[in-house]
Amino acid sequence: MRPALAALVLVLAAGCAEPGPPAAPPEGWTADGGRWWVPGTDTSAAFRDLSTIEGMGVARDGSEFVRWSQEKMTDLYRTNPEVVDSVFGADFLVVVEDGVPSGGNYGTEADALVKSVKADFFQRYNPAQTVPRTDPLVVPDSLADVSGRVAVQVYLTPDQEPVAVELLEGTGTTLDEITMRRAIEGEYTDAWVREGAGQSRGVNVPNWVRVTNTFGIR
Repeated sequence: MRPALAALVLVLAAGCAEPGPPAAPPEGWTADGGRWWVPGTDTSAAFRDLSTIEGMGVARDGSEFVRWSQEKMTDLYRTNPEVVDSVFGADFLVVVEDGVPSGGNYGTEADALVKSVKADFFQRYNPAQTVPRTDPLVVPDSLADVSGRVAVQVYLTPDQEPVAVELLEGTGTTLDEITMRRAIEGEYTDAWVREGAGQSRGVNVPNWVRVTNTFGIR
């Protein structure tokens, strides 16, 4: 094949190649490193430390067991610290204070109590969940050998609209941005809180959702 013809074939092939998943913020979004947001978003709220209950500002000064119970519920607290702690204080603080194990099976009883509290919690508060997608995440061939974990934190309005995303852990490659873009283009269920268990309707509240993708690790 002549050099000129070979070059033309390569150009045509490149032009026909299937584009990879988007790795840039959607049009209209603002980006600053590992943080993307919709202009007008309260970034002080969207990009907050949700790693520990101390960082969230909801650690209680009660007994050691109360603090331990809160820490065991960190995953729930980080979806909306103030709302979760309000429900905890109103409905479950006394249960935890009165349920401090005293027997020889301290660890088992303590874990069982927290598990029971978390199960009942969902009668009062329901955090947002990621709606499973039917389209798989396609990794570009150029990144096929990359391995690692990408975790992002998405901030949702009470209408469950993603308006900010923050990279918490990444691979240092374009997979980080691909995961961020996919997270803000995803769908999420409603997050709500209600006055008491058994009531049929709750009030929608903002939520923070963590989305994690693991690449090349079996």
